[in-house]
Amino acid sequence: MMKVDFEKVYDTISWSYLEDMMRRMGFSDIWIKWMRACIFNSSMSILVNGSPTVDFKVGKGLRQDDQLSPFLFLIAAEGLTRMILQFADD
Repeated sequence: MMKVDFEKVYDTISWSYLEDMMRRMGFSDIWIKWMRACIFNSSMSILVNGSPTVDFKVGKGLRQDDQLSPFLFLIAAEGLTRMILQFADD
């Protein structure tokens, strides 16, 4: 028996891991380039007392309101599934 805790998983997904998984799953270079442009190379700011801060780069995680995030989470989860199945066969 095994339990996996996915709490705050969107906050902690590594972008390099996602890119590696996309390559392993056979995603084309152009698709990965699009993902880099949309997700990995983005910046954001937060509101403090109603005013936005200076933009900053984010190094990991997925935006919770982004329509691509569930899809990218499934790619990350596929890697976990493969690891679990590999060890389950041992």
